[in-house]
Amino acid sequence: MAKLAIIGTGLIGTSLALALKKANLKDVELVGTDSDGSARRGAEKSKAFHKIENRLLPAVHDAEIVVLATPVMAMQELMEVIGPELPEGCLVTDVGSSKRLVLDWAEKYLPKTVNFVGGHPMAGKETAGPENADADLFRGKAYCVVPGPNVGQKAVSEITTLAEAVGARPFFIGVDEHDSFVAAASHLPFMLSTALIGCVSKSANWEDIAQLTAGGFTDVSRLASGDPIMHRDICVTNPEPIVAWIDAFIRELYEMRNTLTNEDGPDIEAVQEIFEEASTARAKLMAGLVNSRAREASAAEIPSFSEGMGEMFAGRKVMERMKEFTRGKGRNRD
Repeated sequence: MAKLAIIGTGLIGTSLALALKKANLKDVELVGTDSDGSARRGAEKSKAFHKIENRLLPAVHDAEIVVLATPVMAMQELMEVIGPELPEGCLVTDVGSSKRLVLDWAEKYLPKTVNFVGGHPMAGKETAGPENADADLFRGKAYCVVPGPNVGQKAVSEITTLAEAVGARPFFIGVDEHDSFVAAASHLPFMLSTALIGCVSKSANWEDIAQLTAGGFTDVSRLASGDPIMHRDICVTNPEPIVAWIDAFIRELYEMRNTLTNEDGPDIEAVQEIFEEASTARAKLMAGLVNSRAREASAAEIPSFSEGMGEMFAGRKVMERMKEFTRGKGRNRD
């Protein structure tokens, strides 16, 4: 039976296990572990995993795939510890929100006999923990696939298959693009949400203002309820792109400010144009009319879902021998 180990049994790690279990994969053992005992107990209660390991190294022993589902800053030490213990041919991936440092750590700490492909499902909740895990969390969402510099096509195809198995859409992207684009689409929003709460709650009139907050304030401030450790790690591992987008937002906000501070009073037409342009842009986004260039450059060489799943979970060596046999090459090992 093939072994897939997930290190980190919080919201994302446990949701990933639930989604893989829901996919009804055959001959796959899902093993989870976490340094936090309450997270392990919560994951065990969710029944997402076939087995919960109390210790790290037994969890990755003989694993074909290892998923790092911890806060980003924990991954450096994890790779350093598990690297020497990983079996040859093991595929390691992660679900972190920043990628440059993660790929650098993988290059430094993982042995050359191991493949690393960065992964980032664009899904989550402001409520953390295995008790909030959801088997459908990734369904229909983009799943960023960020290959390392020396990774083969087979490893990329396996992560693509993993993304498809949980109902996500594989999205192929380079590391620098990923960190910049995600800073705009994911990191900037929680920074703005946090800034809103910080700005208003520090007012001397906060207690009275709080009585007037309604749907708008609740919607915009929702992300401030996210996991502080996760947000901290994102910021310290992806600071430059985040700062660049904060600066862009400040410029946008300042332009809005200027339309309200003319000597002759607010520029009514300019103010209305701001809101009309934003309303139109969001309407297109929600209608699915904002389409970037297709990220299918390598998709033509990626095996189909069934081929990839067979290779991933039926055993790599067996699949290779079957392919060689059908090509008339016999059963020789590579």
